[in-house]
Amino acid sequence: MKQRLIWAATLLVVLLLVVVASCVPAATPTPIPAPEANPAPEPNSAPATPPTSTPTPTLPLTSTQRQRTNGTLTKINGNILTLTTAQGPVTVICSDNTTIQNVTTGTLSDLHAGGYLIAIGPQDASGSITATSIMIRSQGAPPTPSNGATPANPRSPRTGARRGASGIITQINGNILTLTTAQGPVTVNISSDNTTIQNVTAGTLSDFHEGQSLTVMGPQDARGNVTATSIMIRLQVQGAPPTPPSGS
Repeated sequence: MKQRLIWAATLLVVLLLVVVASCVPAATPTPIPAPEANPAPEPNSAPATPPTSTPTPTLPLTSTQRQRTNGTLTKINGNILTLTTAQGPVTVICSDNTTIQNVTTGTLSDLHAGGYLIAIGPQDASGSITATSIMIRSQGAPPTPSNGATPANPRSPRTGARRGASGIITQINGNILTLTTAQGPVTVNISSDNTTIQNVTAGTLSDFHEGQSLTVMGPQDARGNVTATSIMIRLQVQGAPPTPPSGS
């Protein structure tokens, strides 16, 4: 009888343990999240700033090249002139370094030995120029060789080509002149009917007046303004003076 009571108590304890175990829920494992392919940036992290290139500032174009401008003087404001040209109005600035020259009609009697002359016209095979225009200048001097010698003309002239020569008049024989130039002596033939003779004399700002035809030399800036190095007041009737040859 005692043994039966012990088995009954044992069985009762086992049943109680089974009941208690069935009432306790099983622990659920916490899943580990998979890593994201592109994780979002943290809230406090600043977004990366792409590098920016600093643009190079564009400077205004300027020109230091000596240029020629022809036009009619339409306005005078002190030392600032306004020219009307084929390309439009141009502002010309004069300074103390600006050379001003007046062009007037000349004659054969204005020629004399020692005078400085510019001759333009066709040149023959011997180098002689048949002048269509000559310019007698009171300013300037002919180019002089660095060693003081007078070299022969290194280039053979093209027959009939319009050429120019500048130099000192060393001989006058009627209507035939001899010039001493940096390239050597040059003969100039003058025709009383077909050669235009012009005198060039020094001028001042007071010689300017509206309506004159001017030839201006000097550098031009990006806005088109010309700082004049020289201004020539041309003849109204005969037009522009002959173009000086290179080096004159």
